[in-house]
Amino acid sequence: MINPKVKTLLGFAKKSGKVISGETAVEDGMKRNIFTFLLIASDMPEKRKKYWEKKCKEKNIKYYVLGTKEEYGAILGISPRNLLTVTDKQMAQAILKQLRLTATGLTDSYGGD
Repeated sequence: MINPKVKTLLGFAKKSGKVISGETAVEDGMKRNIFTFLLIASDMPEKRKKYWEKKCKEKNIKYYVLGTKEEYGAILGISPRNLLTVTDKQMAQAILKQLRLTATGLTDSYGGD
């Protein structure tokens, strides 16, 4: 399951036209070095998942296996997708921050002033 804050950020990125999804578009974007991380659907066929993990390692691109292709499609308002990334650097940084916080069990909330 994808963190609700990540879903919101992905929705903002989609509205601003900064999302790439689907294998063909992601492959093209990878060749042009226009993104820094990749989300891989957990229900993607294992052989394809390994292929994309290998490609990311070769290109030194962070990748996360989470969510389902149906979740990706729902976030974007399109048909299910196996791969998803964001081309805007600031938006990508915000998403990566949320992914790290989710992985460590922390939150970005704080109290005080």
